[in-house]
Formats: sequence, structure tokens, C-alpha cells
Amino acid sequence: MPAHSAPPHLFFLTQPKGNGAILFSMRGTLRGPELSKIGTFEDHDESQLLAATLNAALQGGAGALAKVHGCSASLPGPLRKAITDIADEIEDTHRDAPRARAARRAARAVTENLGQLNAAVFSLFSASHCGSCLSCGCNVAEDCAKCAVCGSSPRGRGCGDCGGVGVTPRTAFVLHRQLRDLADKTYRAAYDPDFWEHSVPVSAGTQSDWFLLHCARAYDDLAADLLAGGIPEPRCLAESVLFGYAVDGIGGFSIESVHADEVYQTLPTSRFDYDWEFLANESGLLDVSDRAHDFLEADVAEEDLWDEWFKPYTDVEARDTNRGFCC
Repeated sequence: MPAHSAPPHLFFLTQPKGNGAILFSMRGTLRGPELSKIGTFEDHDESQLLAATLNAALQGGAGALAKVHGCSASLPGPLRKAITDIADEIEDTHRDAPRARAARRAARAVTENLGQLNAAVFSLFSASHCGSCLSCGCNVAEDCAKCAVCGSSPRGRGCGDCGGVGVTPRTAFVLHRQLRDLADKTYRAAYDPDFWEHSVPVSAGTQSDWFLLHCARAYDDLAADLLAGGIPEPRCLAESVLFGYAVDGIGGFSIESVHADEVYQTLPTSRFDYDWEFLANESGLLDVSDRAHDFLEADVAEEDLWDEWFKPYTDVEARDTNRGFCC
């Protein structure tokens, strides 16, 4: 680390103070992780959202830095400057590919080791496009369920602009829970020969335990994409197949237990929640490749799938090959 550079940010967290909260940064120093105070917020929820957005930015979440600037725009001058300076540090790190990979790897490792899900990260997803629709004049503050034009449109998905909402906060939460649940089951299947619950497609049912471990990690990687504030982006055929399997299985997933979750209940609602058919088939946001569908639709187990399934795609950034397993 150059002598003039500040220790890198690893994680952002808050500590309640009255009705507000104090925002801290965990930095990596030669002596180990150290906490440094960034500032005090009058609104606890505002600090939580900003911490989640900053953590998403550390992991390279799409559009996260822009959201950091948006969240900080209304803050008092000194606090706004502190947040802006941090955003500039993160952006500077991400300009250099090797530094960016190392920083994202470290940030993700800290997040996983802390093992505490910050629900505010799901608020990075949009609940509605209302208020900015140029086609139907919708100006409802939160959810266009109250907009007469949007409500009377086919399937209630609004006009071309309002209908652009895809993965909502609550949809992201359900999808994350599904991916983590499948990851846990797949880890167990790799170690316990008596465990019978299916967590991979039939086509992969006879693969080795080592193969299953990598499938479990693929589920974890896809879930981590959501925690970075973005829609999961498969980086190999295995991730495409398993992502499709997760989405297809949500219909049988215990939705009631999710709805009862206290964290879930804090997230904003949307008329576009849980429209899995639209997301997977019509919008294409959660769709997977034709080759992945071949494996999802197969009703017999295939032979050795390793070479094809875990060969990285060439048109997206590959996962860090040194990342570990969460089992």
C-alpha cells in the first residue's frame, strides 16, 4: 500500500444513537481492521440505506455510486462532503482493475464473515417508476397502483415507462432467500449422503460431491449479486442453470414464511412484486440461455458436466477464482 494512500474501506455499519445513528467505516490497516467515524445522522433509516448503498458500491454494484451521491445530496454540508469523498475513493479504486478485484474480494469476504444481512440493501431496487413517466402523466409518489392509466393497462403493468419496473425490493428479498436456501441444501447434500431434498436439476443429480460444492457456491455467488444491489448475472453455464432452477422453484417456495419475516415487512411494496412469469419470460430480466433451459427441462441425469458447466463465459467478468466456500 503506498504511504500516501488511506487504508481501504472494507465495510460500512451504523450504531443507533437516539432516533438517529452514527455511520462508521471499517478500514483495513496493517494492524488489522479499524473503525473510523464518518458522521452522525438524525434519521436512522437514512443511515442504514446509505450504509447499504456504500457496501454495494464496495462490491461493484451497478449504479451504486450514483445512488450514494443521490442519497447524500440532502445531507448537511460536512457530512455530505465526507460521503462524497468516500465515493470518490471507491471510484478511484475501481478505475484500476487489479485493485478493484482485490477490493471487491475483501469487501465481500468481510460481509460474508459478519453474517448479518442489512435489509436496507434491497431498497436499492425500484418499487416503481412513478413520478417520472412522460407517457401517461403518472405522478403517484410511491406505487402506480393508484394511477388510473397504469391500472387499466394490460395486466396492470402500466405504460411503456411505468411498466419498466423489474426486480422490486420484496422480489429481490424473496429471490435472495431462495438462492441462500438452495445453497444451504446443496452444501448439505455434498456432505450428507442421506440428505434427500432436491436442490439441483435432475440433469445434475448424479454428479460428484465436489461438483455439488461448486453448485452451492454458485448459488451463493448469485445471492451476493443481489446484496451488491444488482440483478444476478450468471458467469458460467452452471450459474445460468441454477439461477433458472431457483426462479422456477419459487412457486413451491414457502412464501408465507417470507411474508412473516420482520425484515421483509420493512421493505416497500409494489404492484410489481412477485410477477415471476413476467420477469422470467416477458421482460427477460430473470431469463437464462437456451442451453440452460435444455438442462432444466431434461428428465434424466447427464454424464460428467464439469467442463461445460463451469467454464467461465467470455463476455462477462469472471468470478474470483480464489474465493472460498461458505459451508
